[in-house]
Amino acid sequence: MAKISEMTQLSPTMSEGVLVKWLKKKGDSVAIGEILAEVETDKAVMEMEAFDSGVLLEIIAQEGAKLPVGAPVAIIGKAGEDISSLLLEAKSRSSASVASTPAPAPATAPTPSVAPKKQENVVTSTTQEPEEEPPAPKESSVSRGLSPGALEGRVKASPLAKRLAEETGIDLSKIRGSGPDGRIIKRDIENGISAFSTSGISPFAGGNIQEEKLPISGMRKTIASRLVHSKTHQPHFYLDMEIDADALVHLRENFNSDLKESGEEIKLSINDFIVRASALALLKVPEVNSSWREDHILKHGRVDVGVAVSIEGGLITPYVRNADKRSVLEIGRTVKELASRARERKLKPEEFSDGTFTVSNLGMFGINRFAAVINEPEAAILAVGNVVSKPVIKNGAVVPGKTLSVCLSCDHRVVDGAVGAGWLEVFRNLLEHPLRLLA
Repeated sequence: MAKISEMTQLSPTMSEGVLVKWLKKKGDSVAIGEILAEVETDKAVMEMEAFDSGVLLEIIAQEGAKLPVGAPVAIIGKAGEDISSLLLEAKSRSSASVASTPAPAPATAPTPSVAPKKQENVVTSTTQEPEEEPPAPKESSVSRGLSPGALEGRVKASPLAKRLAEETGIDLSKIRGSGPDGRIIKRDIENGISAFSTSGISPFAGGNIQEEKLPISGMRKTIASRLVHSKTHQPHFYLDMEIDADALVHLRENFNSDLKESGEEIKLSINDFIVRASALALLKVPEVNSSWREDHILKHGRVDVGVAVSIEGGLITPYVRNADKRSVLEIGRTVKELASRARERKLKPEEFSDGTFTVSNLGMFGINRFAAVINEPEAAILAVGNVVSKPVIKNGAVVPGKTLSVCLSCDHRVVDGAVGAGWLEVFRNLLEHPLRLLA
């Protein structure tokens, strides 16, 4: 009896998939477990298997179609079998799934946000200009039916706003003023309180950049959903630490030199040592290697360290399984192999799910320090910055040195401040005495 084949859920977080390529064509014989098609999920391009045997009587979903899990994709049955009723059912189900998809919300003008003040890394101008000149005498333009910011064809703007507009190529006639009587002031230029021209070109773009609506991929939707849930449900707190990286850098250079002389093609990164140190620190402080489970805390009996990998369209975290039992060289080889397949979208679900801890390193991009969002349901994530050369104090003297800044984001339901600090102390001791990582 013929059956409808459906879009299969190929990963735990998959809600929809793009049918990339059919590997079977209409009329082909199909056995249970054979690969029907390649599907792009929210994380990777994966193979969709057949759950029925027979002949591929009809292909319902075409290549390139984005379909929810459970949507009809094909009909498999006996050769010559009447499938007219199944075709009607598939058409009805396909229409229903499209109708149930919510329409995109109408676009709204962006609202400027105010960043929280920080005590460090604040850059201020050495020369301060007054925000505005004293307000001009009020004119009853509104009562005369004139638009804000204009008075009998003349744009009202402060001298500072006019100068900023001239320097940046902004058309003041397209700006809505927020000063007295619709007057355009400096704040309006800086905050972007303006109306777009009829051509859709922002006045702040100098006529070169056009507004554009970008489609949201399945991966980006999943990332957005998981990060919002993590920040909403996991009470984050952050612990910063600066580490003396002189010995680590020196050891890595010598290690890579020896590898090259022995004919090894691999070159270890600082991050490979960091993954190893993280794993050993998790053994020493197992409370960090845990997860919140609502009615209990699960202390994991394994150490699986994830490495955040940037790929086209988003981010994915493949895991080094049993990282505490692997050498630095093994970790280096595993990370490179996983990262390569991640960028090709060829990871299997079990390779990027169900980990116990994550390392996110932006040092290769020149970032000195940052804080990362916890990869739920893990209890912590380590954000790693760049190795920085700078003067340091050793034995009472200022000498050239290398430092590494890290930030541990912790779920306060599982990890208290003293526990997180204890983990960082173990981690620092390992990196500052890196020969212990080779044991």
